[in-house]
Amino acid sequence: MSRKFLSLGIVLLLVLSTFVSAAPVTFTQLKSRLKQREANLDILDYDQIYANIEKLTSLEEAINSGELKGSALNEAKAEFDSLIEETFLLTFESLNNETRAIWIDNIYMAKLRSREDVANMMDWLQSMNFNVIIPDVFNNFKAVYPSKVVPQHDHYYVFYRGNLLQDLVEEAHARGMHLQPLVVLFGMDTGWDQFLDDLNAFDRDIDGKFVNIYGQAFLSPAYPPTRDTLVELIKEIASYGVDGINLDYIRFSTGFGYGDYISSIWEAFNGFKPHEITENSRFYTQFWEFKAQFVSSFVDRVVKEVQEVNPKVLISADVQSPHSWGKYELAQDHKHWTNNRYLHSLLLMCYTYTAEEFSMHIKNDADHINNQALTYPGMGLYNFDNKEYLRQIEASRGQPFVGQVSFSAIHLGPDKEEYLKKGPYRSPAKNTIDDPQTSAALILEDLALRLELTKSISGLDDLTISTWQEMLHAKADSIKNLDLRSWPDRNLQEPNAEEEAALRKEISEMQNLIKEAGNLGAPGKRVTLELERVLGILLMFRHFASNYSYVPVQY
Repeated sequence: MSRKFLSLGIVLLLVLSTFVSAAPVTFTQLKSRLKQREANLDILDYDQIYANIEKLTSLEEAINSGELKGSALNEAKAEFDSLIEETFLLTFESLNNETRAIWIDNIYMAKLRSREDVANMMDWLQSMNFNVIIPDVFNNFKAVYPSKVVPQHDHYYVFYRGNLLQDLVEEAHARGMHLQPLVVLFGMDTGWDQFLDDLNAFDRDIDGKFVNIYGQAFLSPAYPPTRDTLVELIKEIASYGVDGINLDYIRFSTGFGYGDYISSIWEAFNGFKPHEITENSRFYTQFWEFKAQFVSSFVDRVVKEVQEVNPKVLISADVQSPHSWGKYELAQDHKHWTNNRYLHSLLLMCYTYTAEEFSMHIKNDADHINNQALTYPGMGLYNFDNKEYLRQIEASRGQPFVGQVSFSAIHLGPDKEEYLKKGPYRSPAKNTIDDPQTSAALILEDLALRLELTKSISGLDDLTISTWQEMLHAKADSIKNLDLRSWPDRNLQEPNAEEEAALRKEISEMQNLIKEAGNLGAPGKRVTLELERVLGILLMFRHFASNYSYVPVQY
């Protein structure tokens, strides 16, 4: 994730806040939105919403009549705007099965000075119904807790009373929240002095510079001592009983890859330095493949060695979105990782300004990943206001994802917090990371319930609804009863013929259900979307059960 944007984001939000209108939408827009949500078969408090619509209509008539003057008119307008906002938030559905993850950046983490602070933070995040917490526990090659592998940040050594990582695990688990600590791997904002006695640890750009345009230095992903230390650090974190580990800055910097160590390896194989390669050279793509292999092999090694310490730990990685940016600028070929079943999930860092751009990029990325890992779109909260936040959550839900992730806690101001609590996160949800097989079944059961609860607006007759409910419950039971290896404590690259055969059958039947949903008319769109969420999970499981053969990096 790009922490260089934190300060800029804070300033941007202050600017954006001056342009926020009293009401998030007009009355006309609200009524239009309500019709759209009804067509989408959203489960909402329609009785309350229509009572509010009726009251808004009366208020609008009174305001426009010209009879109200002075303070009476101002009070009516204020009530009108307040009720518009309240009703607008009620038009966002709160799903039962959805990963709602949030990154806790290093700036927010620095505010924690005691177990009580950790508990208060977890209470605050739980109040917004986040269910996956991703705290930054390692950055600038130092840990926030007393590590035996790397130095501890002076700030935490001096100010934090206790073991912060242990407290994070225990407080998250006490609330039923999934904890997946984040480790910042190769990028460094500070702390460069730790490596001044071994400059081989640093990467360089083509001009020999150690620092990129953002003022960051990068450690070389190729340098063995750095790789070894990072693996030991990650294994140490895994030993704390965490639910997962999130890999960040798992890449080169733009224009880098010319450090002394990696250049010496290239020269040993090819007889010339990589600095001599031009864009029209036949070695140009080979050099990108060469760089990407160091990143990919590190991901593979991390997962395998972590499973030896704690096989129940999920490994996720933060990847650039769109995927072409990561692959062609940063040697971050996450398609290579998923082709080869290196890790469990990807978090897309799609930090756009608008829901439209966000939706386009995450769709392209999902098509690229092709259900080879659990994939969650990541939103950059520093880029937008509270209304746009909800629009991007809704854009994520409008595609077959099973959750989203927010960057980051430091940008969760009171306005965004209120909108989450009263809008799309108003009720708790079960995360889809821990047990995607069960989540797939629960999504189908929720769809069956949805058809029942929305029959007054769907236009579907009772026989059609009951028939579909029977099919959905049967399919949910069938998925629950699949004899799949436990997730995540399985060898991701180990095939299983029995699993694959059973999954192929389920996938075929799910695809047939999707075809049948096309006969439901307008309601079929939402039915199809929910079925596609389940299909994506099944396809991912089939990918992990199929025969394995190494797919090389290719540029």
